Amino acid sequence: MAKAEITKRALAAAMKRLLHEMPYEKVSVSMIADEADMNRKSFYYHFKGKSDLVNWILDTEFKDYLETTPEEEEGWEVIEMLVSYLYKEKSFYCSILLSTGYGPLSSIMLPVLIAYIKEMIEITDDSDPILTLAADSLIASIFRWLLSDSKTTPEIFVDKLKQSILRLSRECLKNLV
Repeated sequence: MAKAEITKRALAAAMKRLLHEMPYEKVSVSMIADEADMNRKSFYYHFKGKSDLVNWILDTEFKDYLETTPEEEEGWEVIEMLVSYLYKEKSFYCSILLSTGYGPLSSIMLPVLIAYIKEMIEITDDSDPILTLAADSLIASIFRWLLSDSKTTPEIFVDKLKQSILRLSRECLKNLV
């Protein structure tokens, strides 16, 4: 791994440790650099500010995680793996969601979930509005669960989500006939 990559990962780890202790707004660049045993110049050599570091984490760690999902995993298994990953990194992702809103993380998750949903329900038309509706609904549900004080495990949450979707589908079908 290149030295720049090692430095960026050390800064990312420092940011995550700090977010276990305090909200995003209270974390400063100096604190991140100190936590990583670096100086501010090192931080600014790699990032413009703490939001740039967060974007790097989202662009690399989160996307790397999603790209390393085994190819044999499909649909709900992938969603459960995603939810488990977010839960494992809960303090980081909750801090980011609370300080930046859903936008940055949602924009990374949306195309991934659309691809899996498309495969799950065998849709061939990329412009089918059900894809975005389903992905947006999943994202909102996942974020609400993550931000809640719920003690529900990722596995139970995903199972409840599946059951709710089945119940909603049955009700919709009853009303269409």
